[in-house]
Amino acid sequence: MTCAEVNSNLAPFVLGGLEPEEAAEIQRHIASCADCQSELEELWSVNLALDAAPLPAAPPAYLKGEILSRVRAERLSPSNKAGRAERSSSLEEQRSSHRTSRFNRFKQLRLALPSVAALVAVITLGVFFGLLREETPAATIQLIPTPQEAIGLKGYWGVAEIRPQPSGNQQVELKLNNFEEPKPNSYYELWFVSGDKRISAGSFTSVGEGETKVLLNVPPEASKYHTLLITEEHVGKRSAPGREVALKGDMP
Repeated sequence: MTCAEVNSNLAPFVLGGLEPEEAAEIQRHIASCADCQSELEELWSVNLALDAAPLPAAPPAYLKGEILSRVRAERLSPSNKAGRAERSSSLEEQRSSHRTSRFNRFKQLRLALPSVAALVAVITLGVFFGLLREETPAATIQLIPTPQEAIGLKGYWGVAEIRPQPSGNQQVELKLNNFEEPKPNSYYELWFVSGDKRISAGSFTSVGEGETKVLLNVPPEASKYHTLLITEEHVGKRSAPGREVALKGDMP
């Protein structure tokens, strides 16, 4: 796939709306393309920002009638009628003050408009694509390094948090601390495994020292696979995938 084709499919890829074959092609492209990796990270940033936004709350049905009743009562109030004569005497002063205040608010609004427009765009994007709020993970799996991998790791810990999605897919969030970077021309891949069968949840790289966070999606049938493997794969290598296991975890 070209970068243009990948970019046009990143949003449905993040939401798990692609067929497994299409998602696998995008995963392979992203594993070796820094530009598309950056685009994917920006899209996830929008997702996380929307996760923090509060849910819209509809006003109660009685609120409109109550407001209108209070407005009518205020207009018919004697004290309100008496105050009209006093207010009319200073009307010109109020208008002058209002014009000045309005001009100042307009200047402030011009400065704020770019930020407001950006916020509206982010919220609209979230509503349009139906981005999901983060929920409590249905399962948290400890990812244990193999004996060979453990030799070079210091201060490592890692988990995979799995969250079922309304589409039937499962979202997998990897949190890996001090997990070494892959070798040159290599990348990591997450697999759901059951016996001789395996399903790829996607490819990623790590930051090495510090915490690596990755969000991946796997199709619904992976819910029956109870073992997770993270393997190191090599770009352009044609041998069977998944030979070099780095981390392993089992469903609780």
